[in-house]
Amino acid sequence: MPWLERVGFGLGAMGADGVIGTMHGLLNPVFNMVLGMNPALISTLLFIQRLWDAVTDPLVGQYSDNFRSRWGRRRPLMAAGAPFMALLFALLWWVPRDAPDAWMFAHLVVVSLVFYVAHAFLNMPLVGLRIEATPDYHERTRLAAVIMVFGFVFQIVNQWVFPLTQLSFFGDTITGLRWVTGACAVFFLFAGLAPVFFCKERAYATVAGRQPRISMREAFRNVRENPPLLRIVTARFIGSFSYNLVGMLGLYMNTYYVFGGDIRRAAWVYGVLGSAYMVSAILGTALLYPFLARRLGKKRTLQIAAGVLMAGCLAKLVIYQPGHPWSQLIVLAANGASNAGIGLMSASMIADIADYNEWRTGRRNEAFLASIMNWCDKAGNSLGSLLCGFILVWIGFDAKLGAQSPLTLELMKYSYFLMPFVGAAIVLVLLRRYDLDEDKVYQIRDELEKRHAASASAAT
Repeated sequence: MPWLERVGFGLGAMGADGVIGTMHGLLNPVFNMVLGMNPALISTLLFIQRLWDAVTDPLVGQYSDNFRSRWGRRRPLMAAGAPFMALLFALLWWVPRDAPDAWMFAHLVVVSLVFYVAHAFLNMPLVGLRIEATPDYHERTRLAAVIMVFGFVFQIVNQWVFPLTQLSFFGDTITGLRWVTGACAVFFLFAGLAPVFFCKERAYATVAGRQPRISMREAFRNVRENPPLLRIVTARFIGSFSYNLVGMLGLYMNTYYVFGGDIRRAAWVYGVLGSAYMVSAILGTALLYPFLARRLGKKRTLQIAAGVLMAGCLAKLVIYQPGHPWSQLIVLAANGASNAGIGLMSASMIADIADYNEWRTGRRNEAFLASIMNWCDKAGNSLGSLLCGFILVWIGFDAKLGAQSPLTLELMKYSYFLMPFVGAAIVLVLLRRYDLDEDKVYQIRDELEKRHAASASAAT
């Protein structure tokens, strides 16, 4: 695969994934810590955003699979979605400084709903394009690794977006926020358009462009009859739900448990910690997990990644101490390595599952299959994020107090440990019966190549 094309996929991931990561990384610090918005309202907003995103993904994925044009079925939709996505991201942060909670909430909900539609028109065709990019079992892992490394490199920069808004020459946080997010929007525009120019659609002319359009009912029926897909998406739902149920508590543990409510000092330290998370993820993605997948298989490698998450959860019980910020590096490094492995193996396995689905049904609908995995991932993310804010309220957290009570901090610590640990253990069990190993995938590819050759010969 040409490196320029890999770079195109990597930049596209920076645009599609980076814009979501930046938005979610700013919502709590800006609207809760700076503007004083109720954390339960922010959790409700995140739930609405992610649930809406989970609904739009299958619809746009199905539309992309059935789209036909002289330029293919992916790139025209991406070219239309990227500009609107960048513009709407910038508009999210233009909220009056003294607006009440209800006004801020309404603004965020309305702009977010339109934003996620534009994002889906970039992201789902991009994922479908990536899945059909190569037929090779191991090249799929290498491509997914390149894409994820690009994404993690951007996320290292992303950890410093909120600290940058604190720079003194901006005058105040809101002014800094608007300048910094405006620059990010310009980058997201160019990154989102990169795969339109650098990447190719390999399966369109020979396979997808010739097949009949697939109805939504048929697509969902194929999902129900696809055991490997069902196991992977169930594992992603449970893992995502359990992790995001307490996901935002990492920021709160650093700010209130370690730094006693000093937001400014905690923000810069958390920027370093977040960078450590990304460095760990990059090393795992580029070096460790491709090595393990080649020797142990994708399923076993994914299970190892879940085990790393469990080890990191156990470490939370002993290393979080007031006034000792750098011990958190252990937890952040474990989280980065585990989430990188789970994401990398899932991205590679969904391409194998797309081949299995074509082998079984005779149809290719990569974007829809990827949207189902995204749907389960985001549905778990949405539900977990919704409940997380209410957990903060339940344990007695109040941002207006600054330093929190000892009971609140202890409940925060044990909540931060328990749910991801249990979720990772369930993922280990669910993957035991996943059976698409290397030999079976290559057998399926051989059969598909014979079918394609026969179909092309008959058409000629």
